[in-house]
Amino acid sequence: MSSQELALYIHALLVACMDPRDFYGDDLVRELRRRVEASGNYTNPFLILALCNAGDTMTVRDVERVTAAYDSQHRPFWTDSQALSSMALYCISSRSGVSVDERTLRDMLQELKRRQFRNGTVDNFRTTALVTQALFIHESYKTDFDLDSAMKVLVDGLNGIRSLLNAYYALPVFYRKSLLNVTSSHCIKEPVAEEEAIQKVLDVQGETITVQYSVWMGDEINLARTWRLRMRVNSTIYDAIETVAKMDNRQNVEYNVVDRKPYVAALNGKEDDPEMGTFWFVYLKTPNSDEDPKIVEESPVDIKLKPNQEIILWYKCGPWSGQSLIQKPVTPP
Repeated sequence: MSSQELALYIHALLVACMDPRDFYGDDLVRELRRRVEASGNYTNPFLILALCNAGDTMTVRDVERVTAAYDSQHRPFWTDSQALSSMALYCISSRSGVSVDERTLRDMLQELKRRQFRNGTVDNFRTTALVTQALFIHESYKTDFDLDSAMKVLVDGLNGIRSLLNAYYALPVFYRKSLLNVTSSHCIKEPVAEEEAIQKVLDVQGETITVQYSVWMGDEINLARTWRLRMRVNSTIYDAIETVAKMDNRQNVEYNVVDRKPYVAALNGKEDDPEMGTFWFVYLKTPNSDEDPKIVEESPVDIKLKPNQEIILWYKCGPWSGQSLIQKPVTPP
């Protein structure tokens, strides 16, 4: 995945009320920051804007990157980059403690206005959308820019639009919004008490191991979801199941107790169904192995985890008996 695609994912997760710092165990914001720091003389300003929108710590070096991108006149799509640079610089100025020369930002925006043609277009459809977004900063569009003509260009262009990315840039303009409005501020936050309880679950002390936990649905694995967990040494499959349930209340598991030991019987209301012959099975996949996952017939409390193992809760057809050990080859999702 390219850095630009990674930045788009971060924006998508923010508006979807998902944490890009914990995307199934991966910190996408930290990864994007790592790539930015490793980049050469030129940094796409969109990457800095995504980091700023995600609440990453901004630096003086980020300001230098943004202004350098604005001044890179020889690069293709120059005006696009200038619009993104302007928005990134404003984000740094308004949301961090880093000092930004407001005159620089004002000059950037004024230069963008000069690029508008008489018919309202700025180079092309996408660039018109980006420049208009940038000029919402300080309501800069009110002078030396024909907003009505620019809006007409975008409305007319939407009729024959063939690019999802172009629509992504144009549609916010009609609501006087821009890429600067990509945040998670609209998300409903969990009560503090629940957040603290979840954090306590995830705050694992002492020696730990990393494992994966997956939920598969159907014989053909029509639906799959995976978490990466950090567990204490000597944790069991049961511990991992309960950890995920505390992280996501949609993953609550119900058990049948046999000989005082729990066996998985339902997940998120999806129960064992003897009439249809579908049950919840627990599998383990050996790390660094091409072998198929192996069914676990013991209770989850009896199986201690090994580093990098994958625990799979699989809802599928099959008899709950010793015959379950005979499995057809499995192709993980």
